[in-house]
Amino acid sequence: AMQLTGRWFLVGVASRCSYLAEHSHQLEATAVTVTILDGQSLAISTFRKLDGMCWEIKQRYLPVQAHGRFLLKGRGYASKVDIVVGETDHSNYAILYYEKGQSISVKLYGRTSQVSDAVADKFERHVRAVGLSEDVTYYFPTYGFCDSADEFHILD
Repeated sequence: AMQLTGRWFLVGVASRCSYLAEHSHQLEATAVTVTILDGQSLAISTFRKLDGMCWEIKQRYLPVQAHGRFLLKGRGYASKVDIVVGETDHSNYAILYYEKGQSISVKLYGRTSQVSDAVADKFERHVRAVGLSEDVTYYFPTYGFCDSADEFHILD
């Protein structure tokens, strides 16, 4: 988990989520900062714009016994998300799986807002491996990031 710390940029998402499909034309640049709490769980701060304002959304990924697996607890049992680190080299990219009930999403994070073609190919292989396709794969803007949010725009 240590190697996942620091700043990442959300590069791409593959998901059957209808919200993404409906809003794909207005995706906002999204950056994430990862820190370690109590030696094992990950504190995730997601910075993104909503209606032109920068928001910080705070989440906590709790470690699961297996290496590279985490749990994001929602409000209520049905909303728990299993997170699996599918592949990463820690210094350039990380490909994560998000499993919620029967649905799965794949996210590509980069240490910079743009990744190499080789990394994009890896991502697309992971996407196909879980039965998703390019028509549900979305790439995020590479500019317009929020560096911070003011105190009124933090969602815990």
